Amino acid sequence: LMVCILVGCAGVPVNPQQLVGPSGKTAYAMRCSGFGRTWADCYQSAGQLCPNGYNIVDQESATIAVPVSGGGFLAAPKQTLVIECK
Repeated sequence: LMVCILVGCAGVPVNPQQLVGPSGKTAYAMRCSGFGRTWADCYQSAGQLCPNGYNIVDQESATIAVPVSGGGFLAAPKQTLVIECK
């Protein structure tokens, strides 16, 4: 069961949401959460979205409780990155 949870969460896409950044340029908010995800996943996606570079507008990291069958919980990372393209 644990392996299925780890593999399943690792497959959650970054799924960037386009928005207008503080300077009026194109920006993206993305969630890089789940087991197996790292900040590197977010930064890689940011680089693909903004080939001319980007500025980090906001970055947040937290730990959330994920329920598992049998009544227990697992701690999972929750990471959010907002970038603005240069």
